[in-house]
Amino acid sequence: MSEQLDQERQADGVADSIAATAILSLVVFSVCLWLSGMPT
Repeated sequence: MSEQLDQERQADGVADSIAATAILSLVVFSVCLWLSGMPT
């Protein structure tokens, strides 16, 4: 049972890290898009 719990925690950690990376990428992309539209 302990091994199953460890696997679930590891899977949750992987999912959390992927979600955090996706959110940060979206924020960076949005800022770059916003700044590219500003006049120089």
